[in-house]
Amino acid sequence: MRLLVLAACFWAGTVSAQQHMDTTSITADTAALPPANDVVSRVKQAVQGGAARNLQEYREGRIRIRQGELIEQMKRTLEQAKIYLKKSAGNAGLAAEIEETAASLAIVKDGVFTNKGSNQTQRNLTVSAAILAELYQSALHRQQALNRYTSDLIGFKDRIDSLSVDSALYFFPGDSAALVKYVQKLAVVVREVRPIDSSLKLATANAQNLQLRLDPLVFEIRSALEDIEIYRQDLSGKTFRREFSNIWGPVAFSRPLEEIMRFSWAKEALLLRFYVTDNGGRFLVLLLVIVASCIFLRSLKRQLAAGGLLTGDHKEQLVVRYPLLSAALISISIFQFMFQSPPFIINYVLWVVSAVCLAFIFSRFITGFWMSFWIVMITLFVLAGADNFILQASRTERYFMLALQLAGILYTGYILSSKHRHDLREKNILYFIAFVCAMESVALAFNVYGRHNLSKTFMVSGYAGVLIAILFLWTVRLINEGLGLAAMIYKHPDRRLFYLNFSRVGQKVPALFYVLLVVGWFILVGRNFYGFKLLADPLNNFLSDQRTLGHYEFSINTILVFVLILVCAAFLSRLISFFAAEPAGHQEKAGKMGLGNWILLIRIFIFSLGLFLAFAATGIPLDRITIILGALGVGIGLGLQGLVNNLVSGLIIAFEKQVSVGDLIEINGKLATMKSIGFRSSVVTSIDGACIIIPNGQLLQQDLVNWTMGRNVRRVDIIVGVAYGTDLPRVIGLLRPLLEKDERILHFPVPSVLAKSFDDSSVNIELVFWVRHISEWRQVNSEMIQAIHALFKAEGVVIPFPQRDVHIQPPPGKE
Repeated sequence: MRLLVLAACFWAGTVSAQQHMDTTSITADTAALPPANDVVSRVKQAVQGGAARNLQEYREGRIRIRQGELIEQMKRTLEQAKIYLKKSAGNAGLAAEIEETAASLAIVKDGVFTNKGSNQTQRNLTVSAAILAELYQSALHRQQALNRYTSDLIGFKDRIDSLSVDSALYFFPGDSAALVKYVQKLAVVVREVRPIDSSLKLATANAQNLQLRLDPLVFEIRSALEDIEIYRQDLSGKTFRREFSNIWGPVAFSRPLEEIMRFSWAKEALLLRFYVTDNGGRFLVLLLVIVASCIFLRSLKRQLAAGGLLTGDHKEQLVVRYPLLSAALISISIFQFMFQSPPFIINYVLWVVSAVCLAFIFSRFITGFWMSFWIVMITLFVLAGADNFILQASRTERYFMLALQLAGILYTGYILSSKHRHDLREKNILYFIAFVCAMESVALAFNVYGRHNLSKTFMVSGYAGVLIAILFLWTVRLINEGLGLAAMIYKHPDRRLFYLNFSRVGQKVPALFYVLLVVGWFILVGRNFYGFKLLADPLNNFLSDQRTLGHYEFSINTILVFVLILVCAAFLSRLISFFAAEPAGHQEKAGKMGLGNWILLIRIFIFSLGLFLAFAATGIPLDRITIILGALGVGIGLGLQGLVNNLVSGLIIAFEKQVSVGDLIEINGKLATMKSIGFRSSVVTSIDGACIIIPNGQLLQQDLVNWTMGRNVRRVDIIVGVAYGTDLPRVIGLLRPLLEKDERILHFPVPSVLAKSFDDSSVNIELVFWVRHISEWRQVNSEMIQAIHALFKAEGVVIPFPQRDVHIQPPPGKE
């Protein structure tokens, strides 16, 4: 570009001088020309010269347009390159990340590829493989990003160079003024190109240097991961073979225990950091669930205290003794399954926290003997879990394991033979105590005879098994207590609890919950064994293998995900309808409505969202959805008009709020309460207790009286007749106090007593008043008639009844 500007300047000077010389020469030649003799020849030459000039001007115009386009493209490219370089300034920290990854890889190699001792341990290989998997994914992501970054830099440099060598830039206009303007434009572009071109070269060189460091690191991590998997498979094939000498035998490899613990903790901390970073959202959800559960249990405890129902010994009320601890125990026990393949350190922390919470919950509630048992079990599990963090075998560790195993055998044997086992509240715990005794016995035998991996696995599984079992049993018990107390306290749905109907939930968890906890116990205990992975991996491969059907690729996993999302959406939709209940109409203020009014809309939204998420999760293109919707449209046109009519009618009811869940309505002359508004039909509960299912279309088409819309008040008219000659002002004065002293009769509109009409045998007096709720009008009407009758009887007011005189006339001629 610099040479281009220099050439342009040189060309401008040359053209200017040449133009001056041509002007002088033209003037001299013009003076020397003879007069023209041939007119035709001159006209011809003039036409040819004009055509040539027009063609030249056209070509120059096209070139100038091309030059403008090139300069604009150059400016846009330079601006894009400048913005890209600013946005990519974060890549400066990539070198530090590469160094950190290399340091983490060095930590992983310790005990596996360096200082590996006489044999590998399954725990060390498992932790190392998990860390390497995280490192590989992170390094691979950085490698792909760096490759894209380098490619983009080279692309910008190539576009700038390709624009610079375009031949159109090297054509200079003949006019001196146009030439100067063009040279100025080129000079501006050159000034902009110079720093950006240098930055692109520098950034490209740095990126290529990072590639030279990152590519071998990615290959090394992948190779290490493959080697570790080979080690794990080889170790699994030798599960029951001797790995070390007997515990009293010679030591083949010696390494200080402090050094082993140092690198073991470094690996565990590294894995913990990776897992927490990747699953931060799940931990946040768990925390929110704990907070929500704690708020609910605190509210339940306040309600019990306000009603004087809170007992001092907390019998059947243990769940509200410490609401925060109960919420943490229940939430962790249930929601720990949402963590996919967690490392042992995550489970260890969750189980220890849950066990400590449970210890505080039933302190001074169970006998001292069983409280001591629980504390001992927690202590043994804490020690066994701490030993499980040691990733390389040593003779010192084996003796420590021997002590833990022997302590477990002796203590559980003592518990099983003690007479205090009859005081145990949960008898099923005895089976898990026997399980610990058996597991620790097997672990001790493996440890003594050099099967270190099996010994540690059985030892940790034994203590973890009894701890998890007791936590699960007490979790179920606390949930049942909470449900029972909620059903007792919240007899009517409450706005603060989103109108959850605890009477419908029940006072015990369903049997399926127990089945899921048993399956969960086997999964949590089985994770400690490498054989569990050998069983799970083929199943995962079978589910995730891609299959082809026509032009569509799918896997069993995608089908299961599709079905699961639809089932969850349908279940959640039904669950909302199941839990929501109509609020009491007389307790709601006019103009307010509960959650139930929006149930149908929420259900439709959830189901529609689940449908689209299911299609998105399985990778089905949207054009397939269009085909399905087209087929559905044909079906609607052929035979689903009634279904669509009812669905649209339900939407109209929900949006226009003509009737809401919980409203007191009158249909076909009968009072009923709107119970729910569904997709196709609505359910109302009649005053005699029957549930009536009414299609939404019919609900809109027929006359519907909504008493709740009128604040649930009703006017009552009572007509009573008095005999002719009765003092009417006195009777009216007697009746007014009856209406004023009844609290169920509204003072506004003002009750009235009016003389209505003359009848055959009486003067009719009408009492007009409003009762505060329609459900009370029959009772008020009955009691008011009784009061009027008693009043008239006491005051001597006659209530006449129709009388007829019959005169018998004899036939003519007879007397």
